[in-house]
Amino acid sequence: MTTPETIPPTGDKLAWAIAQAVRAPSSHNTQPWRFRIHGDAIELFADRTRALPVADPDQRELTISCGAALFHLRTALRICGFDVEVDRLPDHTHPDLLARVTVRAGPEPTEDERALGAAIATRATSRVPYLGVTVPDDLVDRLRRDVEAEDAWFAPLPEESQRVRLVAMIMEADHLQWESHPFRRELARWMRANDSPARDGIFGYAFGIDNVESHFAAMAVRLMDRGAHEAVEHAHLADASPLLAVIGTEGDWALPWLRAGEALARVLLRAESESLRVAYLNQPVEVPVLRGAVGELTGRAGSPQLILRIGYGAQGPATPRRALSEVLG
Repeated sequence: MTTPETIPPTGDKLAWAIAQAVRAPSSHNTQPWRFRIHGDAIELFADRTRALPVADPDQRELTISCGAALFHLRTALRICGFDVEVDRLPDHTHPDLLARVTVRAGPEPTEDERALGAAIATRATSRVPYLGVTVPDDLVDRLRRDVEAEDAWFAPLPEESQRVRLVAMIMEADHLQWESHPFRRELARWMRANDSPARDGIFGYAFGIDNVESHFAAMAVRLMDRGAHEAVEHAHLADASPLLAVIGTEGDWALPWLRAGEALARVLLRAESESLRVAYLNQPVEVPVLRGAVGELTGRAGSPQLILRIGYGAQGPATPRRALSEVLG
């Protein structure tokens, strides 16, 4: 749990909160955000130099990643005892400015806020297969309410027919993505050897790759179409996951994407606080010809934004984050 001793003096609290924000997840661990402290406000900007033009041409996932950082920021500020007012997309002439968070003295954080705040330090994506332990219905309902609190929707896929169709779409998406040379080149640019000093990107140990193999992984990705292998591996991971779920939104533009990211972060922190593990199976929502089919599978109006697999199992390894000096200012 976050304790009073871990909270810095008043003058450093805004910077401390930003340091918690950058622990948020992002596609390929690109960390596509910048922050600026302006008086009693923190401004969140999209850093589009860290975009993924092939995998994410509309920068939808970039915006979702920034939304996750925004929720971390909101949570950390509440832990500091601030009342938080969020103005999303406050300036239509400055589309990189995604949110302005104004703070003032507020009430003590609730126990629930403290629990979510404590989870920031330990949350990590767990890419291993999960145990065959059912996620309790009341916890699934808690996740749904968390998502709805962020103006998004949460659609579990409990029926076997839904799971079979989703697995088929994941496998098709893997084939389509990996047969693309530009996709593989872009992915390879963000891959890192285990002993790399980089503070961003995808490290081999996150996938169980040893130190030697991690030095050749990027080259292998560039040269080899691993679509068939990835499809089978992801199918097994989906089959071994007791809960598959989709996060979606009614709209499909920058504001709903930002809210989807906030919903994602709330779910991830809730799951961590309940010893649940979460990973992504987003391939079908990254492929335009399949994204609509994911929406039809959920039976929900609007647009699917993220596909999650949730269960109990080993905790994932932590991945580095850029220094505060690189994202602040």
